[in-house]
Amino acid sequence: MSTARLDFLKELGNIGAGHATAALSRMLGNERFELVVPEAAMLSFGDAWDYIGGPEQVVAGIYIQVMGDAHGHMAFILPVDSALRLVEILVGGETAELDEMGLSALEEVGNIMVASYLNALSDLTGMRLMPSVPAAAVDMAGAVWQTILAGAAVSDTLTLIKTEFMTDSVAIGGHILFLPDEEGFQIIARRLGLEEL
Repeated sequence: MSTARLDFLKELGNIGAGHATAALSRMLGNERFELVVPEAAMLSFGDAWDYIGGPEQVVAGIYIQVMGDAHGHMAFILPVDSALRLVEILVGGETAELDEMGLSALEEVGNIMVASYLNALSDLTGMRLMPSVPAAAVDMAGAVWQTILAGAAVSDTLTLIKTEFMTDSVAIGGHILFLPDEEGFQIIARRLGLEEL
């Protein structure tokens, strides 16, 4: 594992957390909102399954393609019970399932989360990075990941940023997946003045 790459991910996590906290607070009507300083990890696919609870855990995933000066994929994945709690905050009242309105609200939150980290990456590197229209899926983690990875040219290592955010009444955990292709990683490294990431 490259120490430079892990340090970079931690810095990306910190800056992205700041972006996401401000954006989500506005979305929630300026309710007091905190995002715990995230953890960053580089994991094999096998270890990553365990990290989020196994391939059979039901999750909600929101993902985008990254275009511009580097290419790749980013995603926000959270357990379905956390997704339901988050939707309840956004739309008011209790919900037992993610219906069309709930999925739309979740997609918007995921878009904010992923865009916040993408903007942080742009700030760190000075690169022009553009997100695609977000897509959402609710399924077992293995199926969601296969959907996300279907078009991603990545090695057998994932970069994960673990997040936890909370209001006065609820705490919700999730994971940001960062999947640049190898060429994208090396472009980022050069922009940061590093020999390699």
